[in-house]
Amino acid sequence: MDSSRSCRTDTSLVSVDDLVQPPATLAEVKSGLQRAYLEGIDFISFYQCASDEEDEFEKYLVKCNEQFLQANNELRRKNVTLKVLDSELEIVTLLNTLREKCEVDKGEIGFISEFWENIKATMESMTILLNKFKTSVVERLRGNCISYYNNTEIHLDVSARYTEEITKYLTDLERTLNDTQILIKSYSSGVHQDMFSHTKFTEGILVSCDLKAFPILRLFPDLTEKIESMLSIALMWLDRDEKYMYEINDYIRETRSMAKKRVDEMKIQKEKLKKFEKAVKSANILLHNNKEKLQRIETDLNQLEQTFGVYKQQMQMKYGEKSQKESMVDFLKITLSQTKKNYNLQLKRQRLLKQVEELEGFLDHLEQDLSGVQYKIQAKAQQKDMLSIKLETSEKSYGALKTNLDNFSDNLERLEQEVNGLSGQLLQLEIIQTCKSSPENIDGVFDRPQSVKLAPSLKEKIKRKRKIMPPVH
Repeated sequence: MDSSRSCRTDTSLVSVDDLVQPPATLAEVKSGLQRAYLEGIDFISFYQCASDEEDEFEKYLVKCNEQFLQANNELRRKNVTLKVLDSELEIVTLLNTLREKCEVDKGEIGFISEFWENIKATMESMTILLNKFKTSVVERLRGNCISYYNNTEIHLDVSARYTEEITKYLTDLERTLNDTQILIKSYSSGVHQDMFSHTKFTEGILVSCDLKAFPILRLFPDLTEKIESMLSIALMWLDRDEKYMYEINDYIRETRSMAKKRVDEMKIQKEKLKKFEKAVKSANILLHNNKEKLQRIETDLNQLEQTFGVYKQQMQMKYGEKSQKESMVDFLKITLSQTKKNYNLQLKRQRLLKQVEELEGFLDHLEQDLSGVQYKIQAKAQQKDMLSIKLETSEKSYGALKTNLDNFSDNLERLEQEVNGLSGQLLQLEIIQTCKSSPENIDGVFDRPQSVKLAPSLKEKIKRKRKIMPPVH
């Protein structure tokens, strides 16, 4: 049995050392983890088993349980107080007590001694395996199988979702690794039974073995389950990382296609915007011209009304003057008929008659001018009414066009923002693709700190991508 265990131990150590060498591709990383999974399970199976099958594993534990019961029965016949077998200290104490109290070894001393030697070697090997697993697997996953998404301004669902999932993987790995290491350390003085996992296999052991008396028997199956769980999580992480790469490629293709459609649509919309702006400008010019025409008409109308008022007032004055002179003519006529001929009065009367005649002529012309002004006022008033209707129509037309233009401009602005967002997403996705697929990335995985360190050539490639993909305005 020792030679068999030694052989398995040597093989496992070689496979763990192999994991330290950084692979050239993601496939080799995955292959390395798979080897660690298969060889590591064989490595921790120190029991007298030809394979790591669970039924043989359970048979061995049942045999261990029988030997421990036999040893306890021997000590009970010797009136020795029995203790719970939960640590290396208790195993050593049990062996020393058996050697002291039992004259003849019926096989249990040799079996338990061999069990103790195996357990010591395996606990040491497990510690080495866990340390190797932490540096070769966990740290490699933590440093390389990540989203490379650290842009808070541009949201990428695919990267945010992947980051959330692998954060859970990392949390589960670190918690399980920590629990496993604590359990191994507690072996020397008393295993922490509260940290045991509850799986189908370990629950089966509860039925087959007396774990209240010998909780040490549950330690190794539980450590095996925990390590298997960690390896399973690591492989799931790798599979998810591979899926993430396919998702990134799909997103790049879809985003590029969508961005092209949006850019083409934006070009069409910009051409429509020019036509819209031209129509609004024409409507605005027409509205401005109509306002100016209406203002001129109103000014002319005001001037005509003022002229009409002046003519009206002048006519009233002239009619008054004519009436006064006619009265004087009548008075002089009566005076001349009642007196002797008076040359001066006759001359004065004739002069007044002439003035009345002149006033009548002036009034005739004034009435004609007044009629002309009144006609012009009516014509201007009609023009004003017609232009007011036209102006109201122009205002409504301009208002509707301006509203449509504003809505169209807002939609175009949103389209531009969408195009810029898609351009930013595409740039971010291509940077992630470059980081994930770069050979320099895997070559430097063991030297890279937590914050991602990019090789100079990779930085230059990202810079070029940034230069050739400016935001669309």
